Amino acid sequence: MQDLSVNDFNKNNISSSNTLSNVLAVAENVENSDVDETIQAEEKEVEELSTELIERKAIVFAILIPFSIIGVLIRIGLINLHSYPGTPQGTVSLWKGLTTGFCGSITTFSSWILLIFNEYTSQHIPHRSVAYNVLASLADIGITIGMSVTGLKFGEHLADIIIPRHQIRLGKLYKIVQKPSKLNEFTIADILCLGFGIVSFILVVALASTVQVHRNIIFATVFAPIGTSIRCYLSKYNTLKKHFPLGTFAANLSGSIVLGILFLLSNGIVSSQLSCEIIEGLANGFCGCLTTISSFANEITRLPRKHAYKYALVSVLMGQVAMILTIGIYHWTIGLSSTSTCN
Repeated sequence: MQDLSVNDFNKNNISSSNTLSNVLAVAENVENSDVDETIQAEEKEVEELSTELIERKAIVFAILIPFSIIGVLIRIGLINLHSYPGTPQGTVSLWKGLTTGFCGSITTFSSWILLIFNEYTSQHIPHRSVAYNVLASLADIGITIGMSVTGLKFGEHLADIIIPRHQIRLGKLYKIVQKPSKLNEFTIADILCLGFGIVSFILVVALASTVQVHRNIIFATVFAPIGTSIRCYLSKYNTLKKHFPLGTFAANLSGSIVLGILFLLSNGIVSSQLSCEIIEGLANGFCGCLTTISSFANEITRLPRKHAYKYALVSVLMGQVAMILTIGIYHWTIGLSSTSTCN
């Protein structure tokens, strides 16, 4: 038998390894090709079986207005119910109005970020230890995300009871087609949605200019549709980066920055009652509807686990950076007033 040198042995191993790698690469390419062909076939089938649904941007933004107003009023009402003395610490347009306008306006990411910041900086409990501050902020993070995801899953279960999933799979497939908003092509439903949205906005603006009581709430209803509309526009960027919804992230981060500035203004920098009411209206209406926890919770449950943790962590950390830059630096260098007329 011929003896093999160490170099010959290594060469043979390298050659075998390369051959195996080539075989695996070819097999992987074949598998990927089969997967791509399967996906293309399924997409073609969906294209052939689907029924087109027309989406007009003007109608979508119009229907966001009343649902934004309703959503922000419900959120303010829930906050007031929680803040009692002694409290312990089917069309595309309608669907978008309910999800983006209504649910997105009830939940607010920016206020949650501000609450976390207030907990670990201990602004409302000045003598609490650092360890308790950290625990309180972690509790706010865990409870909010936990309850949001729980509510989302509970809603899915209710939907499955009302309309079982097998019925949905056997039903019609719909494809959303965006078309320009030409008045001569509007249906009666389009005209009603457009008119309802415009009348709703005119009504709240008229109330804000005439009513002298509870103006902070009325101002919130005026600014709410603006925040919701911007969030709806930014949502188109959610597919720009795979596994990271840039649109929702941009809306939540920008809303947190604006809320931090408003919080700073309301704590000693402005003093007039009207200014305070406008600031509170912007905070509850504009920032509250620009940012959303409902979409945030939905996204972290839909993303692959690794990307979901990354998205959630980056969102919370960047929100805290926004609070530190807008509130923290001023608070730690100059100090916030404890006798502001806005409190």
